[in-house]
Amino acid sequence: MPLDPDTLSIVALAAAGVALLALLLAFRASARLRRVRRILRGTQTSRGETLDDAADVIQGLAAVVKRVDDLEVVASLSVQHVGLVRFDAFEDMGGHLSFAAAMLDGEGDGFVFSSINGRQETRIYAKPVERGASRHHLSDEEQEAIRRALAPRFRSP
Repeated sequence: MPLDPDTLSIVALAAAGVALLALLLAFRASARLRRVRRILRGTQTSRGETLDDAADVIQGLAAVVKRVDDLEVVASLSVQHVGLVRFDAFEDMGGHLSFAAAMLDGEGDGFVFSSINGRQETRIYAKPVERGASRHHLSDEEQEAIRRALAPRFRSP
């Protein structure tokens, strides 16, 4: 099927325009790449060596990203919330020497422990906490310590 010469001319001009645009974009990308390489060559490492290749930078960045991911996992499992309640366990004792303290991670898991201070002895109890609750009976003070630990914190600027 033969093409009309006018149509063929239009197609050829369009192809030439697309080729010219592609060539201009290639030159622009090449210039940017040269500029990035020049910047990377000028970057100094801590030992005074110059970085010759962008692959070293990318590899270093990947190591930093992995380290940040590892630290986020550790942080999510560490104690993030602490609540403390001091109280008098016995009517004849003052000074709020007894206490209940809750230590919880980001999910509300951890433990609450209580120290009951008497005249002759001090007893300490620890109970596991999962999602802000315990399967063991909790005193009012222990429940308040958990509530304080999980209460949102407001920071003033």
